Amino acid sequence: MTTTLTLQQQAFCLSWLSNASGDKVDTLARLAAHVAQSVTTFVSDNAGGVADWTIAWGPVASSHEGDDPTALYYADNLLYAASASVDGAPHLVVAMAGTNEDDAYDWLAEDFAIIRQIDWPYGNGGFDGAAAPKISHATATGVADLLAMSDPKAGGIQAFVTAWAKANPGGTIIFTGHSLGGALSPSLATAAIGLNGGPFADITHLTLPSAGPTPGNPDFAALYTHFFPQPTDGATIPFNTDIVNQHDIVPTAWNDVRLQGFFTNTGDLAFKLEMDVLLTAIDGLAHGLIGFNDYQPIVHQTFAASPPDVDYTSLQGYFGLIVANHLAAYPTYFGVDAALNETTQVMTRATLRQVQTHAKQLTAAAKGQAAAAPPTPAPAAS
Repeated sequence: MTTTLTLQQQAFCLSWLSNASGDKVDTLARLAAHVAQSVTTFVSDNAGGVADWTIAWGPVASSHEGDDPTALYYADNLLYAASASVDGAPHLVVAMAGTNEDDAYDWLAEDFAIIRQIDWPYGNGGFDGAAAPKISHATATGVADLLAMSDPKAGGIQAFVTAWAKANPGGTIIFTGHSLGGALSPSLATAAIGLNGGPFADITHLTLPSAGPTPGNPDFAALYTHFFPQPTDGATIPFNTDIVNQHDIVPTAWNDVRLQGFFTNTGDLAFKLEMDVLLTAIDGLAHGLIGFNDYQPIVHQTFAASPPDVDYTSLQGYFGLIVANHLAAYPTYFGVDAALNETTQVMTRATLRQVQTHAKQLTAAAKGQAAAAPPTPAPAAS
């Protein structure tokens, strides 16, 4: 069918929908079901404007705390695949969620565990031009979790993608995700080819990561680029490219953390200068932690988001600025704000509210400690 949204826009929407359970605590089955319903609603709300995407694998949610079918969890990771015919050809989108902001495990194990790199464990797919690919321990944890997931009917994602490729010659497979998903999607895509011993026959392989931190070292970037080269079709939003808001902190990690001067879209000079002082300190800490590691980002394309509407005189405003640049800016840049259903748009606003609430709690705690401190003695009279 001929669609109103481009393939890139549709893949981004499917990526975004993988996060629909990010603010929920529930059974793993219900977390997965909520994402599935969000996909169905998206297709229904945009009938005639998007392909008829249907869930082909999953969704599957996982938690490091266990898999008790009656227990309530946050989803550490969530993965699904949707299929459709686009312009007469079979397409499969493999979409994975980003960081669950309420899940400490995600932050610690899959985001910030970057001091140690590990050897790439999934093979080189027949490419000998990258002698020693390595990825961060955080990325390795996430990819291993995704590969360990299993759909009761279709098995693991690697087996499913392999079977789908054999059954759909001439098809296209797109791996996509935002934030943490922007690091995991190119990594999972490279792992799928490595585990297959090379590209799937008669299949076009693509990725569409957004806001993705750097997964690994220069040899990993070379391995990824070999199988997912930069397109030459001149698309405004190219595949195989990390799409990055230049005011978004997250995609700077962990290749070259230079945050001073980062928020040039604050709209408030005094606030920007205050933030530069803080970011300079963070720069020093980051370089001290990861200075002995060698990280190189995959190919990326930047855009400049407009200043968000936040309070530039408060700590809440600072966090609000980060969230706006890391989340809300992307659907706007992709041009899909109207296509995403209300439930999905609420997700961004809810995340902003949660982060601002955390900021309020931190501010209140700091004020409480200051109030409880003993008064400073007055200087003795001379």
